[in-house]
Amino acid sequence: MANAPTRPPNRVERRRAQPRGTRLVPLSRDDQQRLTQLQQASALLREHGAPALADSVDFVFTEDGRKFINRLAWKDREQEKPNLAMQMPDTLRDEIKAKAAVAGANLEAEAQKALDEFVAGRFTPAQPKRAPHGQTPKKVNLNVRVDAGLRQQADEVGKQLLAEGELDWAPRASHVIVAWFMDRVEENFRNPIRKQ
Repeated sequence: MANAPTRPPNRVERRRAQPRGTRLVPLSRDDQQRLTQLQQASALLREHGAPALADSVDFVFTEDGRKFINRLAWKDREQEKPNLAMQMPDTLRDEIKAKAAVAGANLEAEAQKALDEFVAGRFTPAQPKRAPHGQTPKKVNLNVRVDAGLRQQADEVGKQLLAEGELDWAPRASHVIVAWFMDRVEENFRNPIRKQ
């Protein structure tokens, strides 16, 4: 049939609603006051012969200025909680991620707990065992953000335990976290530590 209908008669085509996009929220009274003060500061700087400084204040109100502010906030977080890449067999990493996801555990919070327990003397990691020559499994990184101060403190405790003869090796923060994750995998992340 040359002119066969493509849809049954008497059916009304429905159109999808257009997406709303970003919802604009009015500024709070405090934010409006800050905005006004920044605009006044820019005008005052221009008036007193500092147009470059005024341009810098005005830049904050642009799209690029907003991105700049976001980068500053991210940089602060990165310095406070830098990434810690821990090398391990790919099967272990996959098991850690899978079991933590099922249990609802947050790896960053679990890592924090591991270091807290180690520094407090309530957790001692087992010394990593080397694989026999020629049987080294494929290694990958598990990346977790860890508080820089706590990480340094754990490294110092590990050195102290070796110096005092309590351990015959000096565990670093990465050793502590990997050992903690291995224990947690065995118990399927029972009583998971969620994001703090």
